[in-house]
Amino acid sequence: MIGVAPPAHDPAAPESATTLPVGTPRTVRAYVGELLRRHRRAFVVLVTVNAVAVLASMIGPYLLGGLVEDLSEGTEDLHLGRTISLFAVALAVQSVFTHMVRLRGSVLGEEMLADLREDFLVRSVALPPGVLERAGTGDLLSRITTDIDRLAEAMREAVPQLAIGVVWVALLLGALGLTAPPLALCALVAVPVLVVGGRWYFRRAPSAYRSEAAGYAAV
Repeated sequence: MIGVAPPAHDPAAPESATTLPVGTPRTVRAYVGELLRRHRRAFVVLVTVNAVAVLASMIGPYLLGGLVEDLSEGTEDLHLGRTISLFAVALAVQSVFTHMVRLRGSVLGEEMLADLREDFLVRSVALPPGVLERAGTGDLLSRITTDIDRLAEAMREAVPQLAIGVVWVALLLGALGLTAPPLALCALVAVPVLVVGGRWYFRRAPSAYRSEAAGYAAV
């Protein structure tokens, strides 16, 4: 059996529910953590491959910046051949590992989605029969179709892209701190503004989308 252990059921518990249970945010976060632990090897490989792609992408701007700095200082021996060769190698490495990042991210998303579907079936079957009968087939079918489709898109796209984005930000800020510490401090000043603005937006976005959808439905 794939997934976490089925929930314990008390035979004396009431079976008068008319809808299937909905997980709390804490339960969802715990389940996502469980999924990541199951696929930690694939997740580590994804992060590692992405780190290599990010580091390779930094070589080109670094070489170009060094070349501009040498020109501004009047250096005659610029080693253009070596610079162009290193730039081409870095670009090739970045292209290969970027492709691997997308491939690994898609594979990881599909594996997590397969676990999610099987866990849903296991936990649904573990529920008391009376709960499923009173909830009706509509609630169960909506969970299997609409909810799973949305989660499928999140698993295939959002989770890998989120992991990739975190690695990019961490490495870019680290490189910026090594090459230009004052500029890195200026970038960090914007972090609180982005965090507060993001939290404000995501708290209001779902209700806004629901209102827009209701307006389209009325039309």
